[in-house]
Amino acid sequence: MKQFSILLSICFYLFSTNSVANCNENDEQCAEIGHWELSVAVGGGIATNPVRGGDNIPLVILPYISYYGDKFFFDNTTLGFTFTEQENFDVSLIAQLNTEQAYFERFHPSNILVKNTFTAESNAPPVTPSPGNPTTDPNDSDEPGIGTDNGEDNGGDSDDKEDKEPVPKSITIDKIAKRDWALDSGILAHWYFKNDAKLTFSWLHDVTSTYQGHHGSIDYSFVVPTNTQNPSRLRVKVGAEYKDKSLVDYYYGISQQDTQSEHFLYEGKATVNPFLAVAFNYKLNSDWQLKFSARHTWLGSGIKNSPLIERDYTSNIFIGGLYEF
Repeated sequence: MKQFSILLSICFYLFSTNSVANCNENDEQCAEIGHWELSVAVGGGIATNPVRGGDNIPLVILPYISYYGDKFFFDNTTLGFTFTEQENFDVSLIAQLNTEQAYFERFHPSNILVKNTFTAESNAPPVTPSPGNPTTDPNDSDEPGIGTDNGEDNGGDSDDKEDKEPVPKSITIDKIAKRDWALDSGILAHWYFKNDAKLTFSWLHDVTSTYQGHHGSIDYSFVVPTNTQNPSRLRVKVGAEYKDKSLVDYYYGISQQDTQSEHFLYEGKATVNPFLAVAFNYKLNSDWQLKFSARHTWLGSGIKNSPLIERDYTSNIFIGGLYEF
């Protein structure tokens, strides 16, 4: 926490310059100052949950709420203060709910309130669980426990042995200790380029001492040129997320608080999750847009090696209509 406070102090010092207005009403990378924005996407989609036993999230009605003042802003689940705003970049101090816990609770705000540009970025479509169990020894039989060949007494007498409780094949979300909500705070920065391209960087720390760690992300988004007569817009985003050891271990590690079976014990490790996202909007009239969005995230080894994870990626997809009030 001390190192994080020092980092914030340095950032405030480096970027403590006078703020200037850099938006115009035709700039889609900027928001109108002092105006509440409300829109609702209605359609069909789904977001996968990589946690074993967790439910996939249906995407049907997705609200989007935001407000941008001169300095303070609210964007769905993010509250921020912009302390530096220049022509080509801005830097803000933000606070938001950690989205990791959304995999462990259906009605987490991150599963309901999503970003407008890339609808439901933190969710995903259904997939068939991969065959096999990464935590099960491939030399074990399909029925571990009683009757398992351990190299002794092959087919022999079991009279002198006590019956052992079978080892379960997997550990699921309903068999572990509760993962708590967390509030993160830190730095969010944008660098703007020509043709609506943007580089985004964030670095956030757990201020509630829930998982006592930090995470960050960096991504580059750009608009794919389309026919100027066609009222459509295609944006692509590519990036990566970093999650430190404390975060991964808290949410995806398995300790004796979760199970008494040493078969599943796992200590999480720091990891990097690369991702790719696309969003397509087609303007139908002044109020309605046709919207398609999708995102695929490849889970790093620190997460995907956990016995609690049943697939090594998450992805989401949504298609529907977007109405702007």
